[in-house]
Amino acid sequence: MSKICVSIATDRLVSLKKQIEKAFVSGADFVEIRFDFLHLTDIENALKLVENFKSKAVFTIRSKEEGGKFRGSNKDRITLLKKLSLSRPMLLDVEFNTIKNAPNLLRFLRNRGIRTLISWHDFDKTPSNDKLIEMLHKMKSYSYYVKIVTTAHDIQDALRVLDLYRSTGKLHLIAFAMGDAGIISRIFCTTVGAAPFTYAALDEGIAPGQLTVSQMREIYNIINTPHRKQNADPS
Repeated sequence: MSKICVSIATDRLVSLKKQIEKAFVSGADFVEIRFDFLHLTDIENALKLVENFKSKAVFTIRSKEEGGKFRGSNKDRITLLKKLSLSRPMLLDVEFNTIKNAPNLLRFLRNRGIRTLISWHDFDKTPSNDKLIEMLHKMKSYSYYVKIVTTAHDIQDALRVLDLYRSTGKLHLIAFAMGDAGIISRIFCTTVGAAPFTYAALDEGIAPGQLTVSQMREIYNIINTPHRKQNADPS
């Protein structure tokens, strides 16, 4: 059964726990908690609120350059990533461009056995196949969990992203394309590919082409429901 991770992106601490609970009721297997949407002064309390969900959560504090809402310095963000990691979530999402330029963060996470998801986004296009494979090989040197997200301008872009699953080996790869043309890759990355999960929204998408968890679960139910072929009556 394909698994779904729902992105929780709220700037209101009071609604954080409610949204997480609603996500699981709506069919989510996991949640991605976008700490970059929260006020800095709320992060400590947010960690306490999500303590009971962390074993099924991806913690993220996305940089502005990677489409996030964090407005502080990169130094402050790295300090917060370390703080989030100490809660030991299921996965800590760290951007490739962050981890490759922060050897102290890499040592910190590895010394403590923190399981990371190394992510990379292209908000303009889907690069060439060679570029995607090159990026994949660079990223997997940091973690066996890798997330590559591009932007699809046509269906062929989405299919090229799905083609990355031919090069995964033992890697846990989550690869899909944003945009309307990329919707097919969001759905099939867990079926045609072997992604451990795909991403969905709670009520409305926070990224181009992102479906809601209810829509995604309905699609997977249709895919996984056996249908008998009905033969025409020869009479």
